[in-house]
Amino acid sequence: MKNVPFIIKIAVKPLLIVVLLVALSITGFSRAFYEIGSLAEERAKAAKNENILKSKLDTLSGNVASVATDANYAVSFFPGENPALLVLYQLRGSAANYGLILSNLEVNPGAEDPNGFLKTSVSFDIQGPLRQILDFVNSTKTISPNVWIERTELNFIGEGDILQASINLKSYWSPFPIKIPALVEPITALDASEKEILSKVSVFSLPPFVSLTPAVPRENANPFGE
Repeated sequence: MKNVPFIIKIAVKPLLIVVLLVALSITGFSRAFYEIGSLAEERAKAAKNENILKSKLDTLSGNVASVATDANYAVSFFPGENPALLVLYQLRGSAANYGLILSNLEVNPGAEDPNGFLKTSVSFDIQGPLRQILDFVNSTKTISPNVWIERTELNFIGEGDILQASINLKSYWSPFPIKIPALVEPITALDASEKEILSKVSVFSLPPFVSLTPAVPRENANPFGE
């Protein structure tokens, strides 16, 4: 260091300070630009979420009068649990309306179909005049839950037009989703085909209940009485 000029010795310290200040400034500006970019990104995300929520509110507000009714029709037509009781109730009620005798009921849970839907199979015999049996079969096309007839056999059991029909049908169902969509997930209005399906389902005959709720136990004051 003895051969280093005096002027350089004097300038080294200020120069180091300047270099340090420049380095700190660059680091500070880089951090500031990063924070500004992050804030701008968060602001854009917040604006996007706000638009999504506004769109959801507009969509729900425009359908508030029918959403509950449409949901009830949809759930009744395509239940989230085994619809065996609902189907049996509908079949018995329809048979009674047409003056038919329904017997030999058999219910099988069935298996999952290729589309991932579960099905319940129901078989039974029904007895009565041919005209009423045909009307009964046609009525099953307009009941909820959905019912599809797989096989029908007709046998005359006496004189006149009294017949016994052996009918096999199936009803599809699928468990409802258990995960609620995120609040900021976009929502889309029903398209024309979906509205048409709801319109068709809305005229179907609904069961008096969609799900069974256990009753509160009660004490029997006379358990051995009639």
